[in-house]
Amino acid sequence: MNNNLPHKKRFKDRIPSFAWILIMIAGIIVGIGSIIGIIVLIANVEGVASIIFLILGVLGAGIFSKSPPMKSSFGIGIFVGFFALMGASVDQAGNYFYNKPVEYILCPDGTSLNRSVDVLHPVPGRTDMIQDFTCFDSNNQPVERLNMFAVIGIRFFEYVLIGYLLLFLRNLIWRFRSKKEKGITPS
Repeated sequence: MNNNLPHKKRFKDRIPSFAWILIMIAGIIVGIGSIIGIIVLIANVEGVASIIFLILGVLGAGIFSKSPPMKSSFGIGIFVGFFALMGASVDQAGNYFYNKPVEYILCPDGTSLNRSVDVLHPVPGRTDMIQDFTCFDSNNQPVERLNMFAVIGIRFFEYVLIGYLLLFLRNLIWRFRSKKEKGITPS
């Protein structure tokens, strides 16, 4: 082994310290900007939080897991309850399909639901974004502004149903795989 040969510096060793500081600052800015961007997207664009929670629900229910499905009613209750609580509180905006039951249940006959976001600045440095669910008549006149607790209650029930549907799908896939591995074709 010849120690007189200069060893080649790795790429990260060639970057000066001031550049690392700039890279870290840029990383922090991108990280904080991403968090703010996701929050703004969730609050303003219908369906973003629904898609995120559907993906999280699929992962949480273990749809693609090779381990046996959960049998504990306590574990199932914890999964469904947490999934529904988080879904209802974060996905207040919902999406077209999640908002149809809200419209059918809470809006008077002959009206349609319109969801928007009210952005308020009550004090300097503070921004509040409040979901506004209002029923409009055929002349596009507001008829009734819906109570957010009622909307969140419906949203919670929707997420309970989705949670149980995901667990049912998980069990169905497990049974199909088990029969396939045993050489039994499912009927």
